[in-house]
Amino acid sequence: MPLSVVAYASDGSYADLLAQLRERFGDRKIKPYTLSFPHKQATGDVRFRATELLSGALMPLLTHMVEKKTAVLASAADREVRRADYGEILLDADRSRRTITVQYATPVMVQAMGGTLPFPVVPYVFAGYGEVWDAFSDVRLPRPAVEAATFVRVADFKISRATTPFGTGGQGWVTLEMEKGRTEEEIGLLNALVDFAFYCGTGLHTEEGLGQTRKIGPGRLSNSRR
Repeated sequence: MPLSVVAYASDGSYADLLAQLRERFGDRKIKPYTLSFPHKQATGDVRFRATELLSGALMPLLTHMVEKKTAVLASAADREVRRADYGEILLDADRSRRTITVQYATPVMVQAMGGTLPFPVVPYVFAGYGEVWDAFSDVRLPRPAVEAATFVRVADFKISRATTPFGTGGQGWVTLEMEKGRTEEEIGLLNALVDFAFYCGTGLHTEEGLGQTRKIGPGRLSNSRR
């Protein structure tokens, strides 16, 4: 069950959590969680967002921190505190909106052609979403994500180069558009995977802050149509 929580803790407690997660899941290619960069607060603590893609992967550690009073969880009123299950993400996906704008709140790096690219290249991005989904969901996708992505194009974008500890990434927004004439199932899959990206992130190093992804609207193109 995908889960997104926000926590406040000291720099040291955040570092301890990161170390425990690395020790527990470091040998896995696909991590069952994501972790944002820590954002310094006026109080001296840091705010961070964590997501759990597989029940039990992350929350027991955070719960222990809360019990030890080394972390405080944000309330459900925080807009980044969400939960869903995989079936709901598919069921609730918009099946009419062909144009979606996605914001990359932190830099994105995508593995492609034997290297990395600082841009969310559509086939690789959606292949990544599908791989993460298949790794942790007991609900199968209705068709391969890569196949559906062949009908999606980048209609508009504003991406800036950004330096990360792992190399150069790209940060900004991209408007995606599925071509006309596609089925409701295909459009629904596009929307479902973008909705899922809120939990799984985009590209490489999502367990260490990269690829934080948000759907921010139907699109930035003034002439876009559903």
